[in-house]
Amino acid sequence: MASKQVMLTLALAATLLLALPMAGCQYNPRGAEPLVSPYSQARVWAIVPLRNESGSLHADGVVLADHLQRQLENAANVDVIPVNRVLRAMEVLDMPVVASASDAYRLMETLGVDGLIVGTVTAYDPYDPPKLGISIELFDGGRSHSLDALDVRKLSRAAVDEQSHPYAAGDKPHRKHEGVASGVSSYFNASDSNVRKMLQVYAGNRDGAQAYPDGWHRYRISMDLYSEFVTYVMSWRLLRAEAARLSQVITTESSQALSR
Repeated sequence: MASKQVMLTLALAATLLLALPMAGCQYNPRGAEPLVSPYSQARVWAIVPLRNESGSLHADGVVLADHLQRQLENAANVDVIPVNRVLRAMEVLDMPVVASASDAYRLMETLGVDGLIVGTVTAYDPYDPPKLGISIELFDGGRSHSLDALDVRKLSRAAVDEQSHPYAAGDKPHRKHEGVASGVSSYFNASDSNVRKMLQVYAGNRDGAQAYPDGWHRYRISMDLYSEFVTYVMSWRLLRAEAARLSQVITTESSQALSR
């Protein structure tokens, strides 16, 4: 009897050990710190290939949009459709670029999405030390204004968490265009000490136990990996900007309700 109990205990322990990595993978499949969205209900977004205004022939707006799509897919309650579907819809609409708010909303309606990210590549230099500047804006279809679609706990934590987070600083003042809900714009120069610190944090979070002391350098010498890092930070900042906007919406609506 005792032998059977020992065998059952060992089998249960083995099962739990095997299950742990799988659970971790489901929670954080890319190995970096999970992105947090302010939504309590699912939202579907689309990303338009980024316009290249960097002056470099090497910048590929489709590749960068793909990186953003894969990063934002890791945020809870945010689903992002593949970029090739966006390209097909733009071809059907004979829309080479999204040049206005009306273009954005027409494309959103065609795709059946709740939000559309439009952006530009403002700087691109793939040689060590790499440099990448990106500006992205989120057009919101209106569903996010519903209070039952917001996670108030995440909104209240966002401002506190942002104060000490390594990815919080570095945005340039962003002038939002007509119809834009949230936007962020940043320039990442790998020779800058603050960017290197962020890159080390990202590499450590992503590589985990497999990281070695200078392992983060591979994210610096590979422009593809560096682009993943930049799009991760930009995704983090966009979600925080959206959380701040929606928190302000709640505050405004609460004040209006009290004044009635």
